[in-house]
Amino acid sequence: MQRTSTTASDPMPVYNRGVLPQAETIELLLQQSKRRGDAVPIRRAFVQDTEDGVALVQKPGPLSRLVRHEKALDLLLLFYAVTSGGDFGAVERAETWGRATGLTFATDGSAGSSVSRLWNRLAGLGLVTRSTKGRLAKVTKLLEDGSGGPYTVPNGGAARKEVYFRLPYAYWRDGLHKRLDMSGKIALLIGMSLRKPTFPLPQTATFAGYYGISEATLRRGINNLVDAKVLTKVDAEVYETTETVTGYGRRTLYSFSPPYDLNVDNKTKEAMTKAAEEASAGLGPLTEFAQPLPPGRLRAEAESAPQLEGGEEK
Repeated sequence: MQRTSTTASDPMPVYNRGVLPQAETIELLLQQSKRRGDAVPIRRAFVQDTEDGVALVQKPGPLSRLVRHEKALDLLLLFYAVTSGGDFGAVERAETWGRATGLTFATDGSAGSSVSRLWNRLAGLGLVTRSTKGRLAKVTKLLEDGSGGPYTVPNGGAARKEVYFRLPYAYWRDGLHKRLDMSGKIALLIGMSLRKPTFPLPQTATFAGYYGISEATLRRGINNLVDAKVLTKVDAEVYETTETVTGYGRRTLYSFSPPYDLNVDNKTKEAMTKAAEEASAGLGPLTEFAQPLPPGRLRAEAESAPQLEGGEEK
């Protein structure tokens, strides 16, 4: 829905209670979004895009160009949550966006230039457009792939451009947006975009390169998520690779802790549903899709294989 500030005049008077804190400002915006499910859909193309052709080519999405611009990413993710329908535009005071991102709490009119720089960066990446509505700026959402195309709600269909993952409002309400550093936020979005209940995040230059980031950034991000108890190491697996002398490597398997475990692709959902139905009918034990992975699965094989998670064979 289009968000329009309830404030009609400028400047906004500062009352005796002072300036609304960041958390309360964010909650006000989230409540105004009226989005069902308390989660915002984001196309996977924002994290990793594709080029159609004779052979499918994967390339880093616009996220890779925000690695050194954390406040711009903070603003964009919150803006994505706020714009849930209509023309997918939002009209809010610069001071509101400044408080919500923690960028500035100024009330002297200086917030406008600080916030404007962030919007200009996002507009330069083809993610938003800007216009004016009265004395306020109107920002409108564009496709997450940075192509500059008009935004549409992703339908999760067969087309790769329609594949999306969801970021829960708990990201803001639990304060995770403040507990994670930039590398953690990037790793969070990469992990969610995989849409698997259990998944590897190989800490190699090759895997990091798929997303346009460095191996060091990925490693720091994973550690940040583990320390924040958002990501859990559940097991390890042996896999085939050309990056070791033996052709085998070992990598850690991770899973997200609730409520960040909400992204699962349709094929896996079907397998999970089938496994649960068979188990309830007494046709067999729960599979790995219907219960947490047992500790030690593949560990014996994994421990005997070369490790390839730090960018080099160990």
